[in-house]
Amino acid sequence: MKKIILLVTLIFILTGCQSTYEINFTEQNIKEEITISTENKNIKNATQTTINKVNEEIMTWEENYEFYNKIRFSTDEITGYKYTYDFSYDQYNVLSQLGKCYDELTLENDNIITLKTSKEFICSEYHPNVKQVLLTIKSDYKILSSNADTKNDNTHIWIINKSNYKNKPISIKIDKTTKNTEKEEKKESKLNLKMILVFIIFFILVGYLIINRKKSQ
Repeated sequence: MKKIILLVTLIFILTGCQSTYEINFTEQNIKEEITISTENKNIKNATQTTINKVNEEIMTWEENYEFYNKIRFSTDEITGYKYTYDFSYDQYNVLSQLGKCYDELTLENDNIITLKTSKEFICSEYHPNVKQVLLTIKSDYKILSSNADTKNDNTHIWIINKSNYKNKPISIKIDKTTKNTEKEEKKESKLNLKMILVFIIFFILVGYLIINRKKSQ
């Protein structure tokens, strides 16, 4: 059964797919979530040549993902697998999939977390039919700086594709001494809004009851 799951997953890679790679830095660990999906028509149209290529890569794939938790998902249009694992900070340099996609990865875990990689995203060479990888880094702490393509609410995203993978280093600094205040402020703002709405509804109901009581007298 495990071989079949790996075979189908690699067909995704060899027939063209989308991949998202999310890394979340928390106080205790680094959470990874990798999602690989493809349109269902790609699986139906897979050729024998594709399947042969898949067989050649099974062993490598098993080495990369044998300890990840795997979940299959499917909709009317796409099918895919989600791989998750919680790394300790000491493990990350050696075991993470990000470390396998760059020749060099350094992670300094002090008051300031610093993550840096070499230039080339080499997983694009291993899996040439992956159209695009969206690499997202999040944190409960304040992100001081990064070379991400987009930055929004302490979520930084790198877009890796065929035109830029040879020069797409990852660089980010996170301040472990400072919580993400923007995130907390949004939570507080939502809570305040809910409280205001409750009070408004309460006063409307009270007013309605008073008016009806006066009419009935």
